[in-house]
Amino acid sequence: MKIFGRRTRDGSRVTDEDVTWAYRIALGREPENTRVVAEQRKGAPTLLDLRRNIFNSVEFLHGIGRTIVAQIPPTFFAGAAPDITSPDRVDLRDRMFRHIAESWSNYGETEAHWSVLTFDRYREETLKENLDEFHRSGAMLVQSFQRALARNTLALPQGGTCIELGCGVGRITRWLAPLFDKVIALDVSPGHLALAKEYVGRHANNVEFRQLRGIEDFEQLPPADAFYTFLVLQHNPPPVIEAILDRVFARLASKAIAFVHLPTFIPDYHFDAEAYLAEREQRLDMEMHMLPQKDVFRLTARHGMQLFEVLGQTNEQLIVADNILLQKA
Repeated sequence: MKIFGRRTRDGSRVTDEDVTWAYRIALGREPENTRVVAEQRKGAPTLLDLRRNIFNSVEFLHGIGRTIVAQIPPTFFAGAAPDITSPDRVDLRDRMFRHIAESWSNYGETEAHWSVLTFDRYREETLKENLDEFHRSGAMLVQSFQRALARNTLALPQGGTCIELGCGVGRITRWLAPLFDKVIALDVSPGHLALAKEYVGRHANNVEFRQLRGIEDFEQLPPADAFYTFLVLQHNPPPVIEAILDRVFARLASKAIAFVHLPTFIPDYHFDAEAYLAEREQRLDMEMHMLPQKDVFRLTARHGMQLFEVLGQTNEQLIVADNILLQKA
């Protein structure tokens, strides 16, 4: 059973020549010196890492990257709906949730930071010298969230409560905290939560951390004025994604803001709940899933959520992930 998008072939090791040509092609210049080349190699163990680093750099995005014609989205050629089969059975959905919780609890004890951002420089053996960079990435995401609000003439409520789904080790939580009176940071992994408490606790005292043990925990959340989730829902099977969003949207107060990052298209994706559990329930690893836009929009309509913006991003595997900005009526 295939439940993932297509994979890139490239795990090759990076050479000095690779770095030099990456600079020439993507940045239009030579590397400054051999030290810079060595630093790029250290931060990019594979060619895929090097491409990500260069193409996500400020210099590329504000330089040559701005002149590149946008590619035709993979959805342009997709002529069939993804085959997602899941009986409306609570027992199956709860088993899926427990399976995902076990997988991420395992990462919380082994490679917590790398599991959040899967660059090799964030693995335990090289984390110390890259930890500040890791944490700064959270600030950039919150700034992007604020820019999305500004260009849609939306504002966060004064004070209020924000629910963050999948807080991980707190890299985004720390930067959300100053925007609200209270942040309720949710995660399934005790290991991630322990690291998040330690890190965020040095910067904020208005964050409540909660471990999610089941879908029913979402029904115990207090009314909230904002909801934020990024790089989280994608690791959950479609029935779990739908159940989570349904319950969180129900907890949002009138005029609440929601920012949801979610893959809505994966090439050749199909999902069968019973086959999925039979194949993967005993495997503790990282998964990539999606929920079609039609199902996302059906949920937003059910809960009176007004859609303000959908910005899609396509990665190397031709997976389309949407940043969705909403406000509850």
